[in-house]
Amino acid sequence: IFKYPAVEYIPLYPLTLALEPNWKPSDGRVNLYVFTNKDDLEQELIRLGIVLTTSVDFSHKLVLLTIGYQVTSAYYRGYTTILQGEELPGGYHVAAIPRGYFYKNRIHFALYDKNARKLAWANITLTGK
Repeated sequence: IFKYPAVEYIPLYPLTLALEPNWKPSDGRVNLYVFTNKDDLEQELIRLGIVLTTSVDFSHKLVLLTIGYQVTSAYYRGYTTILQGEELPGGYHVAAIPRGYFYKNRIHFALYDKNARKLAWANITLTGK
């Protein structure tokens, strides 16, 4: 998964905002969403029927939403953020990561399982960099 020595990656320490292991019956798919603003996050949560009671300061945080997987670690280098975690069949996980460490505008997020298989990915563009 990691193409460079560990010391070259910035650990981002995902902060769990919501975790629901028994949300819907599992269809075996894993989805990853990355949000840079409140409006996009709220629209997707409404579409999915997820209620988030915690507010997020998007000037300092990005929000990750995973379906079918819980993100437990995140490492950033260059244009890529590597996410790892644990299976969460039928569940969802909402986590926040610090926004200030990203030094590129375009970021690729890739979620991997314990066997280094890429499960899902998302690309974002940060503005104001």
